[in-house]
Amino acid sequence: MTLIEQVQRLRVAAVAAHDEDKIKRRTGELAGQAERVETLIETIQRLSRGVAELRAAHAALDIDLGLQSAQLAADLHVLAETLPSQDADTPPQALKAHVKAADGFVKGLRECVEQAWAAERNREVPVINEDLVATLSKSGIDVEEIRIKIEKAHGVLNVLKDRAVPDLGDVAKLAAALESLQACGQQISELVDPVLGRVITGAQEATGMPLHSITPEVLAGLSRLGILDRFWVRLR
Repeated sequence: MTLIEQVQRLRVAAVAAHDEDKIKRRTGELAGQAERVETLIETIQRLSRGVAELRAAHAALDIDLGLQSAQLAADLHVLAETLPSQDADTPPQALKAHVKAADGFVKGLRECVEQAWAAERNREVPVINEDLVATLSKSGIDVEEIRIKIEKAHGVLNVLKDRAVPDLGDVAKLAAALESLQACGQQISELVDPVLGRVITGAQEATGMPLHSITPEVLAGLSRLGILDRFWVRLR
């Protein structure tokens, strides 16, 4: 083999190696972009559910967000389907620009949804004297159903508090939990008025309650609850 033939073979091998390396790099770029597109599709679908939930709750969200999200999701699905057939020689700039623009929209959408959902979650939670509920239970008064409802409502609120974006049904769950707490508070207030409640809880303390707090109305309330015989006067 002549020197010229050897040089030509080396050149052919170098070109082949360069092409193979180029294909590998391009294939890696396409695989990376495909992963980003799939992630964006999953994210925008989750955010779209959040938009639908918040719109149902009359949250202050742009009415076009849902349509824009649906259109972008459709475009990304088409892009994901065409990526495997992309030619290795196709310049990647257009694809990267498309994915970057989609990523920017998704970030802005996420910010809007998270802010609107945070405003929903920050609605005033009805305050319930759970110490009174526990005391009534210890006193033999049947408040178990109320106590269970309170625990369930707080459990739902705790789960939703840790969820940055609402899922399907979350707005209804939030409203139901707040309504349940409101109803429980109303039940307790009908069962025990604030004055009677203070006497009952105060009597559990080591110092007890002063005798003048045991008014005729309090005595009538304790009698109605069936726990009058649980109270006694202690001289000091």
